[in-house]
Amino acid sequence: MDIRDRILKGAGKLFKELGIKQVTMDMIAQSLGISKRTIYENFRDKNDLVNNFISLAMVDHKKRAYEILAGSKNVIEALFNFGIFNQSAMKDVNPLFFNDLKRYHGEVFHKNILTGEARNFELTYTILRRGQNEGVFIKEINLEIANQFIHYMFDFFQKMKEDKQCNQNLIWTSVILPYLRGICTEKGQDILVFFLKNTENQNNI
Repeated sequence: MDIRDRILKGAGKLFKELGIKQVTMDMIAQSLGISKRTIYENFRDKNDLVNNFISLAMVDHKKRAYEILAGSKNVIEALFNFGIFNQSAMKDVNPLFFNDLKRYHGEVFHKNILTGEARNFELTYTILRRGQNEGVFIKEINLEIANQFIHYMFDFFQKMKEDKQCNQNLIWTSVILPYLRGICTEKGQDILVFFLKNTENQNNI
Protein backbone atom coordinates (compact mmCIF):
# COMPACT_ATOMS: atom_id res chain seq x y z
CA MET A 1 0.00 0.00 0.00
CA ASP A 2 1.53 3.34 -1.04
CA ILE A 3 1.55 6.38 1.22
CA ARG A 4 -1.43 8.02 -0.50
CA ASP A 5 -3.61 4.95 0.06
CA ARG A 6 -2.39 4.71 3.67
CA ILE A 7 -3.41 8.30 4.28
CA LEU A 8 -6.85 7.77 2.72
CA LYS A 9 -7.45 4.61 4.74
CA GLY A 10 -6.24 6.15 8.00
CA ALA A 11 -8.11 9.42 7.53
CA GLY A 12 -11.28 7.59 6.52
CA LYS A 13 -11.17 5.48 9.67
CA LEU A 14 -10.95 8.60 11.82
CA PHE A 15 -13.66 10.42 9.83
CA LYS A 16 -16.08 7.52 10.34
CA GLU A 17 -15.28 7.16 14.03
CA LEU A 18 -15.29 10.82 15.08
CA GLY A 19 -17.01 12.77 12.32
CA ILE A 20 -15.12 14.85 9.77
CA LYS A 21 -15.01 18.22 11.55
CA GLN A 22 -13.43 16.75 14.68
CA VAL A 23 -10.50 15.24 12.76
CA THR A 24 -7.47 17.47 12.14
CA MET A 25 -4.51 16.93 9.85
CA ASP A 26 -2.34 16.64 12.98
CA MET A 27 -4.53 13.80 14.27
CA ILE A 28 -4.27 11.97 10.94
CA ALA A 29 -0.50 12.40 10.83
CA GLN A 30 -0.09 11.20 14.42
CA SER A 31 -2.31 8.15 13.92
CA LEU A 32 -0.28 7.10 10.86
CA GLY A 33 3.13 7.99 12.29
CA ILE A 34 3.90 10.39 9.45
CA SER A 35 4.47 14.13 9.20
CA LYS A 36 1.71 16.57 8.36
CA ARG A 37 3.89 17.72 5.49
CA THR A 38 3.61 14.25 3.94
CA ILE A 39 -0.17 14.58 3.93
CA TYR A 40 0.01 17.97 2.22
CA GLU A 41 2.41 16.57 -0.36
CA ASN A 42 -0.34 14.14 -1.40
CA PHE A 43 -3.49 16.19 -0.77
CA ARG A 44 -4.07 19.89 -1.30
CA ASP A 45 -6.12 20.39 1.86
CA LYS A 46 -8.64 18.62 4.09
CA ASN A 47 -11.44 19.06 1.57
CA ASP A 48 -9.30 17.37 -1.10
CA LEU A 49 -8.62 14.53 1.33
CA VAL A 50 -12.31 14.14 2.13
CA ASN A 51 -13.21 14.23 -1.57
CA ASN A 52 -10.70 11.51 -2.45
CA PHE A 53 -11.76 9.34 0.48
CA ILE A 54 -15.45 9.57 -0.44
CA SER A 55 -14.72 8.89 -4.13
CA LEU A 56 -12.69 5.80 -3.24
CA ALA A 57 -15.35 4.59 -0.80
CA MET A 58 -18.05 4.94 -3.46
CA VAL A 59 -16.01 2.97 -6.00
CA ASP A 60 -15.40 0.22 -3.44
CA HIS A 61 -19.09 0.17 -2.51
CA LYS A 62 -20.11 -0.13 -6.17
CA LYS A 63 -17.66 -2.98 -6.72
CA ARG A 64 -19.00 -4.83 -3.68
CA ALA A 65 -22.59 -4.29 -4.83
CA TYR A 66 -21.89 -5.97 -8.17
CA GLU A 67 -20.12 -8.83 -6.37
CA ILE A 68 -23.20 -9.32 -4.19
CA LEU A 69 -25.47 -9.26 -7.24
CA ALA A 70 -23.30 -11.79 -9.08
CA GLY A 71 -23.13 -14.07 -6.04
CA SER A 72 -26.87 -14.11 -5.31
CA LYS A 73 -29.18 -16.80 -6.68
CA ASN A 74 -31.83 -14.24 -7.65
CA VAL A 75 -32.44 -10.51 -7.36
CA ILE A 76 -34.65 -10.84 -4.28
CA GLU A 77 -31.81 -12.56 -2.46
CA ALA A 78 -29.46 -9.86 -3.78
CA LEU A 79 -31.67 -7.10 -2.35
CA PHE A 80 -31.64 -8.71 1.09
CA ASN A 81 -27.89 -9.22 0.83
CA PHE A 82 -27.50 -5.54 -0.10
CA GLY A 83 -29.42 -4.66 3.05
CA ILE A 84 -27.18 -6.83 5.23
CA PHE A 85 -24.06 -5.36 3.64
CA ASN A 86 -25.20 -1.75 4.00
CA GLN A 87 -26.31 -2.29 7.58
CA SER A 88 -22.94 -3.79 8.44
CA ALA A 89 -21.05 -1.01 6.65
CA MET A 90 -22.99 1.72 8.44
CA LYS A 91 -23.10 0.35 11.99
CA ASP A 92 -19.70 1.78 12.96
CA VAL A 93 -20.14 5.14 11.20
CA ASN A 94 -20.67 8.10 13.51
CA PRO A 95 -23.86 10.00 12.50
CA LEU A 96 -21.74 13.16 12.56
CA PHE A 97 -19.87 11.85 9.52
CA PHE A 98 -22.71 12.53 7.07
CA ASN A 99 -23.82 15.67 8.90
CA ASP A 100 -20.31 17.09 8.64
CA LEU A 101 -19.95 15.97 5.04
CA LYS A 102 -23.06 17.86 4.02
CA ARG A 103 -22.45 20.91 6.20
CA TYR A 104 -18.73 21.50 5.72
CA HIS A 105 -18.02 19.72 2.43
CA GLY A 106 -21.24 20.36 0.53
CA GLU A 107 -19.69 20.17 -2.92
CA VAL A 108 -18.17 16.77 -2.13
CA PHE A 109 -21.51 15.59 -0.72
CA HIS A 110 -23.42 16.71 -3.81
CA LYS A 111 -20.89 15.33 -6.29
CA ASN A 112 -20.51 11.89 -4.70
CA ILE A 113 -23.64 11.17 -2.67
CA LEU A 114 -26.44 12.94 -4.53
CA THR A 115 -25.29 12.68 -8.14
CA GLY A 116 -22.11 10.58 -8.27
CA GLU A 117 -21.13 6.96 -7.65
CA ALA A 118 -23.69 6.60 -4.87
CA ARG A 119 -26.41 7.34 -7.43
CA ASN A 120 -25.85 4.22 -9.52
CA PHE A 121 -28.53 4.14 -12.24
CA GLU A 122 -26.69 1.32 -14.00
CA LEU A 123 -26.86 -1.00 -10.99
CA THR A 124 -30.54 -0.44 -10.28
CA TYR A 125 -31.38 -0.91 -13.97
CA THR A 126 -29.38 -4.16 -14.00
CA ILE A 127 -31.33 -5.39 -10.97
CA LEU A 128 -34.68 -4.62 -12.60
CA ARG A 129 -33.71 -6.23 -15.91
CA ARG A 130 -32.34 -9.35 -14.23
CA GLY A 131 -35.52 -9.57 -12.14
CA GLN A 132 -37.60 -9.62 -15.31
CA ASN A 133 -35.33 -12.18 -16.96
CA GLU A 134 -35.61 -14.43 -13.90
CA GLY A 135 -39.40 -14.15 -13.92
CA VAL A 136 -39.28 -12.46 -10.52
CA PHE A 137 -40.46 -9.00 -11.66
CA ILE A 138 -43.46 -8.50 -13.94
CA LYS A 139 -42.75 -7.92 -17.62
CA GLU A 140 -45.25 -5.05 -17.79
CA ILE A 141 -43.04 -2.55 -15.98
CA ASN A 142 -41.07 -0.14 -18.12
CA LEU A 143 -37.50 -0.49 -16.94
CA GLU A 144 -36.48 3.09 -17.70
CA ILE A 145 -39.44 4.58 -15.83
CA ALA A 146 -39.18 2.14 -12.91
CA ASN A 147 -35.47 2.84 -12.60
CA GLN A 148 -36.02 6.60 -12.59
CA PHE A 149 -38.75 6.22 -9.98
CA ILE A 150 -36.42 4.28 -7.69
CA HIS A 151 -34.00 7.20 -7.69
CA TYR A 152 -36.82 9.67 -7.04
CA MET A 153 -37.58 7.55 -3.99
CA PHE A 154 -33.92 7.80 -2.94
CA ASP A 155 -34.22 11.61 -3.11
CA PHE A 156 -37.35 11.46 -0.96
CA PHE A 157 -35.69 9.14 1.59
CA GLN A 158 -32.68 11.44 1.82
CA LYS A 159 -34.91 14.42 2.60
CA MET A 160 -36.93 12.45 5.15
CA LYS A 161 -33.76 11.34 6.93
CA GLU A 162 -32.37 14.87 6.92
CA ASP A 163 -35.62 16.16 8.42
CA LYS A 164 -35.52 13.24 10.90
CA GLN A 165 -39.08 12.34 10.00
CA CYS A 166 -38.51 8.60 9.77
CA ASN A 167 -35.95 5.84 10.20
CA GLN A 168 -34.71 3.07 7.91
CA ASN A 169 -37.22 0.49 9.17
CA LEU A 170 -40.15 2.82 8.55
CA ILE A 171 -38.90 3.55 5.03
CA TRP A 172 -38.60 -0.20 4.37
CA THR A 173 -42.06 -1.15 5.67
CA SER A 174 -43.93 1.89 4.35
CA VAL A 175 -42.44 2.35 0.88
CA ILE A 176 -39.81 -0.11 -0.34
CA LEU A 177 -41.55 -3.35 0.64
CA PRO A 178 -44.98 -2.37 -0.79
CA TYR A 179 -43.31 -1.22 -4.02
CA LEU A 180 -41.32 -4.44 -4.24
CA ARG A 181 -44.45 -6.52 -3.73
CA GLY A 182 -46.19 -4.52 -6.44
CA ILE A 183 -43.62 -5.34 -9.14
CA CYS A 184 -43.15 -9.01 -8.18
CA THR A 185 -44.65 -11.91 -10.10
CA GLU A 186 -46.17 -14.82 -8.17
CA LYS A 187 -42.74 -16.46 -8.27
CA GLY A 188 -41.18 -13.27 -6.95
CA GLN A 189 -43.79 -13.02 -4.19
CA ASP A 190 -42.95 -16.55 -3.02
CA ILE A 191 -39.23 -15.77 -2.92
CA LEU A 192 -39.90 -12.48 -1.13
CA VAL A 193 -42.03 -14.19 1.54
CA PHE A 194 -39.28 -16.78 2.06
CA PHE A 195 -36.63 -14.15 2.71
CA LEU A 196 -38.95 -12.03 4.87
CA LYS A 197 -39.69 -15.04 7.09
CA ASN A 198 -36.03 -16.01 7.16
CA THR A 199 -35.05 -12.47 8.21
CA GLU A 200 -37.77 -12.40 10.87
CA ASN A 201 -36.59 -15.73 12.28
CA GLN A 202 -32.98 -14.51 12.43
CA ASN A 203 -34.06 -11.34 14.25
CA ASN A 204 -35.89 -13.46 16.83
CA ILE A 205 -32.87 -15.64 17.58
